[in-house]
Amino acid sequence: MPGTIRRKPSLRIRVACVAAGVGPVIVGACGDAGPAADAWVAPAPTTAPAQPSPSLVSLAVTPGRTACDAATGRVLQVGPGASYAVPSAAAAAAQAGDVVKIAAGDYRGDVATWRAANLTICGVGGRARLFADGKSAQGKAIWVVAGANAMIEDIEFHGVTVPDQNGAGIRAEGGDLTVRNCGFYDSDEGILSGRGGDIVIDRSEFARNGHGDGQSHNLYIGEANRLIVTASFFHSAKIGHNFKSRARETHIENSYFMDGTTGTASYQVDFPNGGVVRMRGNVFQKGPRADNAAAIAFGQEGLKWPTNTLEMVHNTVVSTYSGGSFIVAHGATQSVHLVANLFAGTGNPRLFSGGVPTGRVHQQHTVVGAATDLPGATNVTAPNFWADASLRARLGLSAAADPTYVQDAPRPFATRVLASRARLVGALQSSP
Repeated sequence: MPGTIRRKPSLRIRVACVAAGVGPVIVGACGDAGPAADAWVAPAPTTAPAQPSPSLVSLAVTPGRTACDAATGRVLQVGPGASYAVPSAAAAAAQAGDVVKIAAGDYRGDVATWRAANLTICGVGGRARLFADGKSAQGKAIWVVAGANAMIEDIEFHGVTVPDQNGAGIRAEGGDLTVRNCGFYDSDEGILSGRGGDIVIDRSEFARNGHGDGQSHNLYIGEANRLIVTASFFHSAKIGHNFKSRARETHIENSYFMDGTTGTASYQVDFPNGGVVRMRGNVFQKGPRADNAAAIAFGQEGLKWPTNTLEMVHNTVVSTYSGGSFIVAHGATQSVHLVANLFAGTGNPRLFSGGVPTGRVHQQHTVVGAATDLPGATNVTAPNFWADASLRARLGLSAAADPTYVQDAPRPFATRVLASRARLVGALQSSP
């Protein structure tokens, strides 16, 4: 079920985008055909130089060290016996460039607005766990992040709801935001953002968020410039989507999106206004109680960006919802580019719906199987998307479809470097 942010102004941002070109394709296992080719061809630039695909390399930190350990600036200590007993006290005192270290533990009923720019905020000695307990900052969130360029690491956000049903763990209002190793649980929204800025989410979990009205979600990113998500886990959203992005560009890599057997999420991922969407090395599981018949949605509230292209490389999509479709895409989508993806369904779901012309859908090495061939794919607590032997026999590639796909994700939050180039269709290249 599509959803919108209430009282949201219409989009009036002018942008320059990289248009996704059409690469050559070969006949896929599902029978869709196109001109023959040996390897995937990356999109070509138009008015701007092509940007490298986001990867975990740019997000890497030294093991055992947080962003606060690497940051320079005045340090504010938070916790029992520290200069600031609770995070809200540090937020009131924070100045641009400060480093805020919050001692691990539970902070109940403490909410805050962070107005200073260039803040680095981290849990120390483990995660700092924030419980709303009926409170919210400005009637919006546990934390309203109003300052630009914030880094937040090792923080959990629990149980916020507000009268307009948009209560978020983080309400992002300052533009650029990086969230690493954080958790967002049992709220109206996990993160809710507005316009502009680049948002990066790494190794974070979003679970059981959504008011149940179909207009609130595990993650809801507004008209951002770019959203980059890596090695994260989105599951069990309540009626709303597990993931929703209106960003001009959305890049998702090595992440998990799941309903399990009882989840009621609508789409696993929703890009309601299109944009440039690239997904690589992700796993998706749509459950039998889902609130919508499609797993992946593109442009279902109207295409609003100059460039509207969907690209999927080495993903695995499993649906235990009977029938429906794996992908629903707006008829005006400029291109859908699929490379080495595995789709496994129940009740013969369609690969595409929504009116996108077949001439704009370009495939290489698509394999379609049955959900029963991935028996561990519905276990949210211990996901296993490794196909059984019969399906694996159909997944082999004679050459690497994408030579830059060099690490997969055997389980949530974990990535592993591939010993050789990816040679199997789907996200996983060997047993977890």
